[in-house]
Amino acid sequence: MLCQIPDIAKGVISLFASGRLSSSDYRTRLQPAIKSYRKDWGQVCLYIEADVLLEGWEFASLTGCGEVQLPQFEALVFVGGPDWVGNAVQLLGPFMQGEVAWFPLEQKAKAIAWITKRSTR
Repeated sequence: MLCQIPDIAKGVISLFASGRLSSSDYRTRLQPAIKSYRKDWGQVCLYIEADVLLEGWEFASLTGCGEVQLPQFEALVFVGGPDWVGNAVQLLGPFMQGEVAWFPLEQKAKAIAWITKRSTR
């Protein structure tokens, strides 16, 4: 499940993730928010807070014909989630077009400061 939460900073798409994410989450929540923020702010900065129940994407979403594609963004920060989230961000971050970071939940304030700095450029 992916749901939009109140923005943690101006111009930052703020989301909460738990359980198994689906292509429907992507189509109905993430894509419209990205389109809107790109139009309104001229950039996309993402804040995604996850709980320990985050499992990843539904397999069918990832094997479809381009159903789920990583959107273009300027900055993305993951906060919390299971250990594999931090590992995945560290592993894949250098291959992404925008800046990427991960912070454990207890460092949420640092994560907010990190993404806020990037959203005001």
